[in-house]
Amino acid sequence: MDYVKFVKGIQENNETLINEYIPIITGVLIKFLKVRHGADHHDAEDVVQNTIINVTEKIRKDKLNHPDTIIFYFFTTAKNEYFKFLKQKKENTDPDSVEKHGKEGDQLHSLLIQEKQKILEKCMEGLTPESKDYITYWFDHPRDDASVVAEHFGISVNNAWTKKHRIIKILKNCVEKKWHN
Repeated sequence: MDYVKFVKGIQENNETLINEYIPIITGVLIKFLKVRHGADHHDAEDVVQNTIINVTEKIRKDKLNHPDTIIFYFFTTAKNEYFKFLKQKKENTDPDSVEKHGKEGDQLHSLLIQEKQKILEKCMEGLTPESKDYITYWFDHPRDDASVVAEHFGISVNNAWTKKHRIIKILKNCVEKKWHN
C-alpha cells in the first residue's frame, strides 16, 4: 500500500483520500497492537485513534521528515501510545497509589477534583450545542462501541472517533488553560 498518498491527502486536505486510508491504517494498527503487544481490541481502538490524531497533526504541521516511511512512524507512535496507555492504566489500578490517596492530603485531592470538575463544566458550556450533545452521549455511554455511536448520530465510525477525540482535545486544552490561570 502506498501510504505516501495518505500524507499528501492530509497535506492537501483531501477528505476523500483521507477517508479511504483511515480505515486501512486503523485496521493495520489495531492488528499490530493486538498481535505484537497483546492489546485487547477496545484498548487498541482507543490507542489507534490517538495515534492517528497525533500523526495527522505532525503531518499538518510539516514535522514529518520522511513521508515514505509513514507506516513505520505509525507503528512507533502506536507502540509508544500503547505503552503510555498501559502506564496510566497501571497507575489508576496500582494498590500503592490508591493507598497513597487514602492517607494525608485526601481532602486536598478531593477539592482539586471538584475544582477540575467545575472547570470542565464551564468548558462544556463553551462547546457548540451539537458538540456538547455528542460528547455528552459518549460520557453517558462510555462502553458503547464507536459503531453504535456512529449509527446513533448517522456518521461513519471514523468520523465518530475523530469527532470524539477532537472534542476531548478541545475540552482538555480548555481545562488546562483555565486550571493554570
